[in-house]
Amino acid sequence: MSTHAEVEEDAARIAELVKHFEESKDWATQEKVFELLERIDHMHRACIWRIYELTTELGGKGLVERLQLDPMIKTLFILYDLLPPDSSHTPPEHQPQF
Repeated sequence: MSTHAEVEEDAARIAELVKHFEESKDWATQEKVFELLERIDHMHRACIWRIYELTTELGGKGLVERLQLDPMIKTLFILYDLLPPDSSHTPPEHQPQF
């Protein structure tokens, strides 16, 4: 199991790699890399939102609020727009755009 520090290290490395490909002059590879990232994000976003919805339905708001206290889960919820970056507990009112 990964620690929160490891997840933060992964996020930093992902940011470095994205920057590398943004600066690349290999346009064909750049296009495919960003398409790959968009498709992975779309798939993960749909699945995470569904888990969030089921957790809310089955466990209630209290369970979701408890999950948000975990730093790694909070990071995931922020990354997938279930929490705004400057809030600790309140999910946004809008639904994701798929």
